[in-house]
Amino acid sequence: MFAQNSKVFAMTSIGSSRAMVSYGAVSSAKAALESYIRQLGVELGPFGVSCNAILAGVTDTPAARKIPKFESMITRCKDYNPYKHNTTAELVADAVMLLSSEDYYFINGQTIAVDGGENVINFAE
Repeated sequence: MFAQNSKVFAMTSIGSSRAMVSYGAVSSAKAALESYIRQLGVELGPFGVSCNAILAGVTDTPAARKIPKFESMITRCKDYNPYKHNTTAELVADAVMLLSSEDYYFINGQTIAVDGGENVINFAE
């Protein structure tokens, strides 16, 4: 089924734990996905499979642009991000590459934020 030291990744977002207008269906799906990653980590770990979710910060992608008021969201998040810039696809890819290393097999069943600390800041919309 899986080779030893296989990796399973899923993409999630801050919407998994915070309510946002017009994001209900995606929010509930992301919350379920994070739960499923934890479950997979437990069930597949004995077979040498690491399962993790990447919680990316606000990233300018074609899919994200479909979110209502995305332009103001990306500007606001940049202002509040401790690094003063938004998450990029390249930063997320770097995290996936790091976690793909066999050296990190013991990171399992986790939701790992790749967002410069954006998700820990409590700011109003």
